[in-house]
Amino acid sequence: MKLIGNLQRRVVRAGRASVYSPLGTEIARKLMASSPSGMARRIIESKGLEGTVRRVASESLPEGMYFAKLTINKWERHRGKPFRLLQGTSVVYGNEIEPPARGFPLEYRNIVVTSDDASKFHLDIDAPYDLKIGRGAFTTPQQLKYDEQYGVQQHGDVFYSLRGNTTNPSKIIVTFPGFGPSTSRISYAVSYLKAITDADLKDTLMVCFQDRYLAAGSYMMVDSGGRPLHGRVRGVIEGLRSKYDVDSAHMLFFGASKGGSIAIHYAQDFPDAQLLLAVPQMNLPYYFNKPFFRDNLFRNRALRDVVQPEVLLRRYFEEGRKIDYFYTNSDELSNCSLIELVNDVPNLTKYRVDGNHSAVARAALPSMLGILRRFLHGPNEQTFTCENVRSFTQEDHVLAQIRVDVEASQLQGANWFLEGSLGSTRFLQLLTEHSYRFVKYTSDSQWLNAAYDPIGTVSAVTALEATGARWTGQLPEPLTNESAPGWRRAASWTALQLETDLPQEYVVLDGDHLARYRYRSAAVEPDGDTVEVHFVSDIDLPMDNLPSQKGCGRTSRLVVVEPLDGWVRVDLLALRFVIASAAERLSVVIHGAHSAEVTSQLTRVDWENKRIVVLDDDGHDSHGGVEADQEVLSHA
Repeated sequence: MKLIGNLQRRVVRAGRASVYSPLGTEIARKLMASSPSGMARRIIESKGLEGTVRRVASESLPEGMYFAKLTINKWERHRGKPFRLLQGTSVVYGNEIEPPARGFPLEYRNIVVTSDDASKFHLDIDAPYDLKIGRGAFTTPQQLKYDEQYGVQQHGDVFYSLRGNTTNPSKIIVTFPGFGPSTSRISYAVSYLKAITDADLKDTLMVCFQDRYLAAGSYMMVDSGGRPLHGRVRGVIEGLRSKYDVDSAHMLFFGASKGGSIAIHYAQDFPDAQLLLAVPQMNLPYYFNKPFFRDNLFRNRALRDVVQPEVLLRRYFEEGRKIDYFYTNSDELSNCSLIELVNDVPNLTKYRVDGNHSAVARAALPSMLGILRRFLHGPNEQTFTCENVRSFTQEDHVLAQIRVDVEASQLQGANWFLEGSLGSTRFLQLLTEHSYRFVKYTSDSQWLNAAYDPIGTVSAVTALEATGARWTGQLPEPLTNESAPGWRRAASWTALQLETDLPQEYVVLDGDHLARYRYRSAAVEPDGDTVEVHFVSDIDLPMDNLPSQKGCGRTSRLVVVEPLDGWVRVDLLALRFVIASAAERLSVVIHGAHSAEVTSQLTRVDWENKRIVVLDDDGHDSHGGVEADQEVLSHA
């Protein structure tokens, strides 16, 4: 009986393999691309085969790889807790449990696995579950309806919709999508920009890509099989540009959050194109080191190996590309202390918006639509009179209140900004509208900071309308000249270096907390798995005299750090070093006198495999090392 069962399984697998062969996939894709009212589609529907054909037509996986759909039942008592799906002893997917859409089960679709035997998998939480595994991708009726509504097309393993002028466009806008909720019935969105009308696009083709890879997207860096996507997606963009003979100077790449990171990635092949970005993630592994991504995207090695958005963006800064960048200081995970501090870059305009990560695109929507329409229709410059300005210091901040003329006070739905310059870079700080519409002001979260904001150069108030109109009024007098605390110079925005003999300065900024550090770093053992970070009072301490890990957990890289302004967010600095090093383990060594709070802060470094060592003034280990789940309770 066992032999017969094995034979039956082999026959089924052989039949499935032929269906999912390149020829079978090609036929299925042609059928799904045919007219819904055509005979072929009618026959498929009448026989109830549309779902099967759609799965065959979906993204192709390499041999031996499969898509899985996990349904967790009775999830309520695990709400907010992490879970992992394991294949044997290996984690294949994990997340934090969130409620699904009302009336629907809690599903996680298109988890990529290397076995089609469901008995080889298990959950690490005590909850009943169902696991379905197949060669084709899983979808939902809601996703199908969404794809139909927005005209999503499949071309090989690349998915996108087209809007606007598809006959003879003279311009192209390329958009990339952000993330939706992890439990959404629509896992793959497009950035359709519905507010941009057909009339706006009469001379423009808009290409809206869909990140239809893995369970919720791969930043369009790799497909579900882990293979690079760059060539395929670039081929689509270049094919459309070439087909319509559009100059790359007449192209604009747009994305918010994940979409912004994707836009940065694909703009590298179109150096003359304009970039419109909102809160992109600068370093993907750094961003993925949080509960929702730690057991899925963070474990994907291919996403660590791609050129990170920060590297590309710094290159674009050097090239002087035209970039409009919206951000908030309360988004350290995305910013990685770059956009807040960057200055004197030609053609870069920074728009700072208060609020959290997800609030930026909503709050600044009029401005972003206005930039798009200026790209589509050309500039529309207007002026008004700024009648009065009052400014004052509050601790280390400068705040302002502006009075505008009657005409400007009638503008509705616009974003208002204070405008200044950081050398060649334009800087705009969002303002709040008062109940008296002729008054605009900086709220408590919209201050200017003397350490890195251009208080002395702020000279105008600017209103940006969704129509594309830009209104400017010159300030009648400069902002306050009162002395506000700060370093009185531009804070460093240089990249973190992994090998440098000469001391380098690096700045960590998290919300209102900013601190400078000097450091040196060097490679130790190429095969090591630990980055060792020593916090010292003297950066010139010889690195050869520092202890390093031997045997298991060998040191791959040695870093010496000297705090210059206290220990503000020192945990973030340590975390950036271990992620930049791609090391598995972090060893932090604290030398000499320091406060108990410093040690406590370093024990909070968000890294699973870490060790904290405290050395007294004589260089002795006063605690024998502190593992990740322990705390130092006393000091030498």
